[in-house]
Amino acid sequence: MKKSFIFAGIAAVLLSACSGNQKKLDEDSARIADLTAEYQEATNFNDSLMLLMGDIYTGLDSINTQEGLLYNMNNGEGGDRRAQIRQNLSQIKARLAANKALLQEMEAKVHKSGSENSVQAKTIAQLRKHIEQQDAKIAQLESELSNAKGQIDTLNRAVAQGRQDLAVESQAKAKAQEEAAAATAEANEANKVYYAIGSNKELKKKGLLEKKFLGATKVLKGDFDASYFTVADRRTLTSIPTGAKKVKIWTNMPAGSYRIVGEKEGPKTIEITNPDKFWSLSTHCVIQID
Repeated sequence: MKKSFIFAGIAAVLLSACSGNQKKLDEDSARIADLTAEYQEATNFNDSLMLLMGDIYTGLDSINTQEGLLYNMNNGEGGDRRAQIRQNLSQIKARLAANKALLQEMEAKVHKSGSENSVQAKTIAQLRKHIEQQDAKIAQLESELSNAKGQIDTLNRAVAQGRQDLAVESQAKAKAQEEAAAATAEANEANKVYYAIGSNKELKKKGLLEKKFLGATKVLKGDFDASYFTVADRRTLTSIPTGAKKVKIWTNMPAGSYRIVGEKEGPKTIEITNPDKFWSLSTHCVIQID
């Protein structure tokens, strides 16, 4: 009987021990399950952050590539080159805006998780700094392009105005030259004078002299051979060499406007001392030589 009680007590103790161990095992299992879930959540969160961070760095590399294209474009036609610059800037700005959105998403995830650490904070700060630097660089480029466009527009207007002024000046110059040429031609025509030198017989033959029987000699009264005259300019004609010892001027050239010079038995020359007076009555001078 006593032995039976002992066995019964041992069984109770064993049952109690088994019951306590099972409870502890259940608690440990639940704890392990919680830790596993937390670990998986943390792993998923870190993976998400790494994906976002990878996208941002990819965006930064893309921007760097676009900037390289922007600064190393071949010189071409002005319009084509400006179009390429605008296109590259547009692509850079779009990528930069995407990076900003990714960074905001990353910050929101970290803030929501409440698990931000020093490494994450430092990484986010570095990424923000890179994006801000690139944002400032793009703003500077746009400002430079805007200034360059303003300068180009100013230069284009100056060139256009210069061309217009040159065209006006050229037209004025051409007109002045035409007027000067016309005036010169008119002056040359107005200052044309003619002289003919020949024997009495030659002058009559050419119709410059006409003498009828018992009548006075007429000068240039009928048709005459105009080609027999030498054409000269009264402004530059100062003397008429005759090459003859005897000289007679048949046309009415005013006295005191000329003189006949030369050795007594030598060839004579008509010196015109007052051209305006000499040619005032006639533009033709008929000279007979013997």
